[in-house]
Amino acid sequence: MKQRTRFRDHEKWIFIFTLLLFAISIFNLITGKVTLSLTEFYYALLGNPLIDFHEKIIWNLRIPRGIVAIVAGGMLGLAGALLQSVTRNELAEPGILGVTSGSVLFAVVWLTYSDGISLSPYLLPIISCIGGLFITFAVFYISSQSKLGHLQIALVGVILSSILQSFTTFVLLGNQEALGNMLLWIIGSLNGRIWIHVEILVPIAIVSITIGLCSAAIANGLRLGDHQASLIGLNVKRARLFLLSTAAILTAGAISVVGAIGFIGLIGPHIAKKIVGEDARKHFPLSALISSFLLVLSDAIAQSLVLTLPIEKFSSEVQLPTGAITALLGAPFFMYLLSNKRRRKH
Repeated sequence: MKQRTRFRDHEKWIFIFTLLLFAISIFNLITGKVTLSLTEFYYALLGNPLIDFHEKIIWNLRIPRGIVAIVAGGMLGLAGALLQSVTRNELAEPGILGVTSGSVLFAVVWLTYSDGISLSPYLLPIISCIGGLFITFAVFYISSQSKLGHLQIALVGVILSSILQSFTTFVLLGNQEALGNMLLWIIGSLNGRIWIHVEILVPIAIVSITIGLCSAAIANGLRLGDHQASLIGLNVKRARLFLLSTAAILTAGAISVVGAIGFIGLIGPHIAKKIVGEDARKHFPLSALISSFLLVLSDAIAQSLVLTLPIEKFSSEVQLPTGAITALLGAPFFMYLLSNKRRRKH
């Protein structure tokens, strides 16, 4: 009876955050540079707009952008939950463990030096996934050599992430013409995301999210500790590498479309864990859902904030990239988690 009650509570929170995600998605569809009333939005959605360009705004721009935000947010949230399970560290997330930096470096090198072939948007996710998997295998190998298991993974990831970020900077400084075009992508932005980006992202998401959610039993086994997991027949090294690889593909797939948006994979899983606990069967899906909500919310905030720059001969109005909003939300949250962790130790 107690177990049934817990799962009912989990379903209740799934329902609540689904409603919140739906509400913020509708809000995001009707607001922006051109704000629509609910009546205008309704008719534009049905293909019978009161003003002709409203249909193009809704169907060609805002709906694909919203789908990308929901899917990418879910991928980053699930990746963060997987990494926190592997490392048993609530501060773990794709950016801190180097997965993001590896994906970004490979993508930047590809976009900078591959000439015309880089124009194919379908190749970038593959290159990005290779980069994410490469750094994942490197982190796993170095940490396994230390024989400290999960304790060493986060530290190795932070060190390699710093090195890879330096390489990315060198590449961009060597090709300053591309710097302006890639800056928003490196920060993370949903601007200009259209249906082709949905076509790229959704197949990767379906496969990787399904694998991630189905790996809940493995994550629960690792949560018992290496010794106990071995006693129940779990190959700890293979299980850890499998979860890390899944998290890498989730992260790289999302980054290849929305750029290096940070902290979503930290905040969502942490909130989910506070609500439903550490059981991965409940934690994983709620982490993905909350992270989707947070990314759509951040995008709504980004679209409503416009900075005015006092620069002559340039457009004075600049819309904040979504990655800047997630950083503003995530940095204080990370500091809170860090100080809270120190407090518990003392």
